[in-house]
Amino acid sequence: MFVVAGAGAAGLSAAYEIRRRGTDPIVVEAADRAGGKIGTDEQDGFLTERGPLALLDRTGDLARLCGELGLSRLYASSAAKERYVERDGTVYALPRGPGDFFRTRLLDGAEKLSLLAEPVRRRSPPDASVAHFFGRRLGKAGPFLGDAVQTGIYAGDPDSLEMASSFPQLFQLEQRHGSILRGLLAARGGKRTSLSSFRGGLRELVDALAKAVGPGLRLETRVLGIAKQGAGFRLQLEDRSGRGEMVADKLVIALPAPQAAEVLSGIAPRLAERLRALTAAPISLVHLAARTEDLGPMQRGFGVLRPGTPVVGALFPGALFPGRAPAGSVLISALVGGARHASVASRPDGELVELVRTELKMTAMPRLLRVVRWSHALPQYLRGHAGRIAEIEQLAAGYPGLELAGAFYRGVSVIDCLRDGARAASRLNP
Repeated sequence: MFVVAGAGAAGLSAAYEIRRRGTDPIVVEAADRAGGKIGTDEQDGFLTERGPLALLDRTGDLARLCGELGLSRLYASSAAKERYVERDGTVYALPRGPGDFFRTRLLDGAEKLSLLAEPVRRRSPPDASVAHFFGRRLGKAGPFLGDAVQTGIYAGDPDSLEMASSFPQLFQLEQRHGSILRGLLAARGGKRTSLSSFRGGLRELVDALAKAVGPGLRLETRVLGIAKQGAGFRLQLEDRSGRGEMVADKLVIALPAPQAAEVLSGIAPRLAERLRALTAAPISLVHLAARTEDLGPMQRGFGVLRPGTPVVGALFPGALFPGRAPAGSVLISALVGGARHASVASRPDGELVELVRTELKMTAMPRLLRVVRWSHALPQYLRGHAGRIAEIEQLAAGYPGLELAGAFYRGVSVIDCLRDGARAASRLNP
């Protein structure tokens, strides 16, 4: 029997790939719905996401998957190109291209001049942090720009994140070409990326994958532990009817690393110990309704990044996709917490609303629609991450028939997780 533990993006993708290859898997998921952090809610005419807002298809993998599932994508409007960043209390339009960096008021004169030396600076060491990498490459402008870039993906600490793992494509451009600029110029003409969602939100992707997985999806079923059973594995489970067991010949564990560590601790204590070393930053996603006149021009763009602050960013879904907010209203999806302000994410709902209103300088009190809290929202690829993952893979290889998949390992985006789940399935069922 082929079993997948976890029905987030990686788990669903693994199960889908297994079934596509001719085997019917069993998928066990502790929650009452599939999708993990991916989900969509409707309230008073607003469409809100529980996690990611949209998907960025850099490789064409999403287009292929949607074609197989019969899904029609909804592409983001041109507002997706309008992005903002806050620095020292002032909001600036984020430069779109090299020329914009020399025209923007986001950077001062010395910072702009420091950009000119980027092509002649030395390559970064393999273990460079995000802060070190951008500081080396972009000079005086680097620390702030690097912080802004990572905030939109990791909400982390740029001094702690490992550049090669956090931004592998950008790091490899520098390593191959000796310069970000030369690397980007060499990469011109490649496949264009597209930001997209679906008419009913990202839940459409989850629902389509869950349907494709078939009757083997078992919700409200928690894995309590794993033991060896001959050449396979015996899973101790708990569902609404009580406790039971299931034997798996092949097993994909697509749980967050802390949960994977717990269920593996009895069978693989060293592997569990290494998994516990992987961390994630908490985020509370605060969805607010406001009037259009209560916000500035930001509402017409993708959103605003606020590096180093408790409200790390705010997104404006209604500017990107139709049907996200009623006419005359703005949907604000604010992200609170992150690695540097972890405790703020756990504040009560009312305090979160007041914090967002104050930090975004809103002229009126917005109406709270929903708060979605994720204690392990954004995995942090800290320095040494590549080495830790290599050791985890080596230890996992000592248990034939077992694969790990998910955002804690090789990429945090939904597309990365879909790809990682399919990879795990193909390794077990070539």
